Amino acid sequence: MRKGFGICCIILGVCCLISSLGLIAYNRWEEEKAQDASKNILQDVQENMPEITREESTSEESKQDESEEISVDIPKEMLATQVDGYDCIGVLSIPVLELELPVLTDWSYAKLKIAPCHYFGSYYEKDFVIAAHNYQSHFGRLSELQPKDLILFTDISGTVYCYEVVLLETLPANATEEMITSGFDLSLYTCTPGGASRVTVRCSSIANE
Repeated sequence: MRKGFGICCIILGVCCLISSLGLIAYNRWEEEKAQDASKNILQDVQENMPEITREESTSEESKQDESEEISVDIPKEMLATQVDGYDCIGVLSIPVLELELPVLTDWSYAKLKIAPCHYFGSYYEKDFVIAAHNYQSHFGRLSELQPKDLILFTDISGTVYCYEVVLLETLPANATEEMITSGFDLSLYTCTPGGASRVTVRCSSIANE
């Protein structure tokens, strides 16, 4: 009886081990697939993006500021281009993490498996929120960022928006209001393993240098 019970336990343990290894293999395959998809979109976006220097971007932003003073009630829509069937609004760069990723126009769980997604707001309104999966090739290393780290967002026209990290915080998964009404110019977030919380990086705009 005991021998039979022991054999059952061994078989159950082996099955659990195989299931765990299968899950790990699937997760790695899914991440590699997402990494390849992001790279392909990024390459196409950058090939079609105008060559604009950060100094030229500063000049353009000055013109935009002057325009805003004249007609502050006119809403601005972020430009987008279609690549491989996905609408993309620009490229997010995090130099300290050696990350450069396309950002899709809107989000869905399926799109998050491809690339970071625009979740809320805009770079014009300075309430820009970008979400991504916690793949290592996406936002899996957000928690490594430190205050003053540089974040860049280049829109489809080639204009560069510069930000610096102000703080990192962890929010509950259901804290939607806190995520989108933070008062920060840019927020980046991803889920923790298990999905119970959101690792969130808050950033403020800085002048292009």
